[in-house]
Amino acid sequence: MKKLIATLCLLCLALPALAGRLLPDGLVVGRLAGVDDSGIEFVRSDRTLLQRLSALIAIEPQHFALATGLRVFDEHNRFLLSGQLNALKGRTIGVTFDQQGNINRIWALGDDEIEALKQRQAQIQP
Repeated sequence: MKKLIATLCLLCLALPALAGRLLPDGLVVGRLAGVDDSGIEFVRSDRTLLQRLSALIAIEPQHFALATGLRVFDEHNRFLLSGQLNALKGRTIGVTFDQQGNINRIWALGDDEIEALKQRQAQIQP
């Protein structure tokens, strides 16, 4: 009986890991171009044609400061230390911003998540 209860408890603990992860609605997707001590170089991928043209005239900020309580997740939803951000350089990531405009959460995105986010954006925009 104890083995049965222990097995059921382990299965209940494993279910959230099998369910996948939920990404927030306000996720901004882009590419991690560089990392330094003061922040990261983040290139957004959801810019419109008008925003791209205006970036030719006025320099658009791509360097963002990191919030004090920064949380970084890899594609398997494991926590990473901020010192491990160099391993994500050149990859597609999703970020959220705090009220001061600093990045407070970073998700390394897998190919299936990138495709799902593109489909979600296509459904939102007519």
